[in-house]
Amino acid sequence: MIFSIIVPVCNGQDFLKEAVDSALSQKVHTGDSFEIILVENGSTDDTPRICDEYAASHDNVSVIHEGRIGLYQARQEGIKIAKGDYILALDADDKLKENLLETLGEVIRSFAKTAGSEEHSEADEPDLPEHGSVPDLIFYNAADMDKPGDKLRDFPFKEGKLYSGEDKKAFKELVVKGDKLNAMWIKCIRSDIAFIDTRIEGLNYGEDLYQTSEYVDRASGIAFIDKVLYLYRKSGVSLTASYNKAFLDNQKIVWNKVDELTGKWGIDASPLNERKALTCAIAAVRIVYSALSLSDKKTKLKELFEDDFYKKYARFDLPEWAPIEDVIIHEKAYDGGMGATFKLLAEAAKHDLKNAIKRRI
Repeated sequence: MIFSIIVPVCNGQDFLKEAVDSALSQKVHTGDSFEIILVENGSTDDTPRICDEYAASHDNVSVIHEGRIGLYQARQEGIKIAKGDYILALDADDKLKENLLETLGEVIRSFAKTAGSEEHSEADEPDLPEHGSVPDLIFYNAADMDKPGDKLRDFPFKEGKLYSGEDKKAFKELVVKGDKLNAMWIKCIRSDIAFIDTRIEGLNYGEDLYQTSEYVDRASGIAFIDKVLYLYRKSGVSLTASYNKAFLDNQKIVWNKVDELTGKWGIDASPLNERKALTCAIAAVRIVYSALSLSDKKTKLKELFEDDFYKKYARFDLPEWAPIEDVIIHEKAYDGGMGATFKLLAEAAKHDLKNAIKRRI
């Protein structure tokens, strides 16, 4: 069995070596192997050189250089050339637990042997069965790199069970209700369902949900491993500190995909309205707490409030699990009284003043 580890990277020189080294140090089951595909896309730092050095010094590491095609497309370009039976994602500032591939191999084999006949002995290596006998999609848990023993998420799934047919509904409902399944780095995907033949350059925001919803739809069987097999590094850079119009444009693409699939699944999609309201709140947060001038913030807020998606969904309540800063901005914009623009600009001015004071201290 071959595993392909896809590492999309843009300006990732600070932690890329740690990430790749964690992949290179993987333990695997006898007879298994793995490859690492570095997808460098538009870096302006030392990332291209680091990628080339790894590819030159390791037979199982390859690199492709792309322009600024975005995170979604970078992942898909890696998947397109992958040779593995299963695909995994590794972000360039994170690390794999050393037993990830070994654990995945054991789990897949356990399903394969169950699917096969009793003719197989323990020493046998059954061929990978057809879809529906082994999982096409395997989710596992992760942990914050600073707290490697604490699971990042609680999941309502059982280990050792192949979720197929109607049982897949549990995963579909979780896709709708929250973001626990979103991250590409908590899943292992059978290669023949992994490539999505829809080219979308510049899709950086929500790309994980776009792909996850598609994989949950395509998978004949899904499994879950309740172990920490991935270490996630919390970024010291606040994403809300920078405004990017592409955020809302990207999210519209993603929500269109999710709407399409939930319609196909025939499940209750009403929780999506709250999540779309959260998207609207985050778009406002990215303006209010950005480094833009107050004048520019006023202009961008006006554009946001006139957006059709915003006007349709911003009025809904937020999910119970919404971050506090998003809740604050949502309340200021939609609790009546003074105009939303005035209240948000007042919040922006207060935020800018605090930052100015911090810089002087």
